[in-house]
Amino acid sequence: MKIKIQENALTNDELKSALEAQFPNYKINFGGAKLIQIAKTGTIGATALVRKNSIIINGNFPSISSRVVFMLCVILLGFLIPLIIYFAAFHGKMKSVEKEVVAFIKEKYADKLLK
Repeated sequence: MKIKIQENALTNDELKSALEAQFPNYKINFGGAKLIQIAKTGTIGATALVRKNSIIINGNFPSISSRVVFMLCVILLGFLIPLIIYFAAFHGKMKSVEKEVVAFIKEKYADKLLK
């Protein structure tokens, strides 16, 4: 989900510290220079990317290793079986984490959002 913000209104470090304060049970760390990984469990989480004019939040596997395992399953088992497993076991939970994070950002940074 893409949230439009004022230009340069938010930094990665500011968002990471706010997320850590709001979600103490989640593991939150940087997955590169601009990507924030939010992990509820080892396989359920979201990623947040702070850009100049927006924040992009997607439900996703929270670590590189879990993404690699999923891609290896796609390569070895074909496309259909891992896709069915993904939607049955992971997609709904990832979307719920994404919605929690988006709701928090919209509430906390309402003055910095564009309408």
